[in-house]
Amino acid sequence: MKMVGRAPGRNFAGCGNRRRPGHEDGAIAIMFAGTLLIIVAFCGLALDLSRVHNRKIEMQTVADAAALAAAYELDGTPAGVQRAEQKASARLGASTYALKYRYGKERMTWSDSAIEFATSPDGPWVAYGTAAGKASPNGFLYVRVSTGGLDPAYSQVDMLFMPVISRDLANVDAEAQAVAGRSSIAVTPLGICAMRPEARRNRNGELEEYGFRRGVSYDLMQLNPEATSAGQTFLIHPLAAPGSSGTSASDFNTVAPFVCTGTMGMARVMGGTVHISSPFPLGSLYQQLNSRFESYTAPCNPDTAPPDRNLKEYKISDGSVPWMSKLPAGQAASLSLADGKRWTVAGPDPSPSGTTADQYGPLWSYARAVKFADPAPSGGYTAYDVSDWKNLYTPGQPSATSYPAATPYAATSGTNFKAPARKGVSGRRVLNVALLSCPVSGNRATVVGIGRFFMTMLADDKRLPAEFAGLAEEQSLRAQVKLYQ
Repeated sequence: MKMVGRAPGRNFAGCGNRRRPGHEDGAIAIMFAGTLLIIVAFCGLALDLSRVHNRKIEMQTVADAAALAAAYELDGTPAGVQRAEQKASARLGASTYALKYRYGKERMTWSDSAIEFATSPDGPWVAYGTAAGKASPNGFLYVRVSTGGLDPAYSQVDMLFMPVISRDLANVDAEAQAVAGRSSIAVTPLGICAMRPEARRNRNGELEEYGFRRGVSYDLMQLNPEATSAGQTFLIHPLAAPGSSGTSASDFNTVAPFVCTGTMGMARVMGGTVHISSPFPLGSLYQQLNSRFESYTAPCNPDTAPPDRNLKEYKISDGSVPWMSKLPAGQAASLSLADGKRWTVAGPDPSPSGTTADQYGPLWSYARAVKFADPAPSGGYTAYDVSDWKNLYTPGQPSATSYPAATPYAATSGTNFKAPARKGVSGRRVLNVALLSCPVSGNRATVVGIGRFFMTMLADDKRLPAEFAGLAEEQSLRAQVKLYQ
């Protein structure tokens, strides 16, 4: 019998150890399953995080919009706080364009717990109920809105996949908050001295405020309660807030835009010393003041500095004060040096002997004289009638003829009115001017009040005639609001 032998060099042992193809397929399947699990986990994590991110954006939008709406109403009074709360609430309850969440599908209900107020953007914060009933001389000018004060469900996002990692991650709070408030004030960077120390003084039944009488015109460049030789004026640096350690630039390029708009880049001018230099450079800035008459010189423009709605100049040179029976001797009340002050014949009490009717200047072009009252009436002071001129302005006793029912400026047609070519803004000719405590030493001064002065005519490089129209409440002079955080 013939034996078949093993062929030289051939090994059959390897055939028995070779793996079957099915075994490798199983390993790949296990690896794929593990990888797929990781991919699904990351996708779930991304989905959860994207939902949190979206809810956070929604809540931040709610907080920002409500805070800005509320801040615009704040004027430092309890009534302003109440209006602020109403505006914030209205942003959620509006029938149109209401703020919503969950991809804009669901509405929210307002809660007063979501809003707080402060006198500084850094707090301390006061709840709405307390702020609305608190009469503070400084006033609340800043608001904080937190969605955490609303229904907690609005900010809560229920996680789908995160609980697999930890039960503590079953839901995430996407609460947001915003702080908004005043960033600028409608006060022109011009300061003059208060002519008397009393904020309100009874002048024979008439209200006198820091030595100024409503309805009387003054050349603001010529006043000085400390000396008779020259007027004293000040440039207030428009970017250095009261009490700040630094100083802002006072060059033309920095100051001119603020003169155009009649604003300063600070929330307040009272409550600390402001940075000043003297004198106010009228020769460089009078053209910017005249933007109110639709006379534009760079950097003024009608977009940021619109004209007044009535451009009529009440000038004596062209007879534009027809309501006065005798033409005034000057565009402002005549200069008086009585009592060692540089003021007008309307200042001393009584007016200097020998004062004549024409020396009181144009009277009541914008504002009437009012009767003294203390405290100030909630509905405003009572105005005098023109028939009282004979008692108010003595000696001299000017008289009025054809005086309008309101004031000449209030006219909408006729000889006392001139319309701008563009849309005008009522009261733009009123300069809110800081009244300083004098004498002033160095480059700091204290603002004791803010006087409202109506430009009766265009200013020039030496004169700024303006009629006193009373004091302004600082808190009411908001110019702009912004988000602080």
